[in-house]
Amino acid sequence: MDTGHEPEAESLAELARDLLSRAETPQVEVSTGAGIVYALRRGDWTLAVVAGRFALSSLVFFDMRRVIEEIG
Repeated sequence: MDTGHEPEAESLAELARDLLSRAETPQVEVSTGAGIVYALRRGDWTLAVVAGRFALSSLVFFDMRRVIEEIG
């Protein structure tokens, strides 16, 4: 199924990889005025999440680690 979002998704994935690379860490949290970007790298997987300003980072990272465990 073609959703038409593949180029956009690939661009966002590249931004997440770049963010983690520049931070030189496997886990990053960046807060903006509109929300928070979370990025996590484990093994071959990189996962990025955008959430509202009031998300609890410990819970977001816990869930992200669980997702990577399940898909990896």
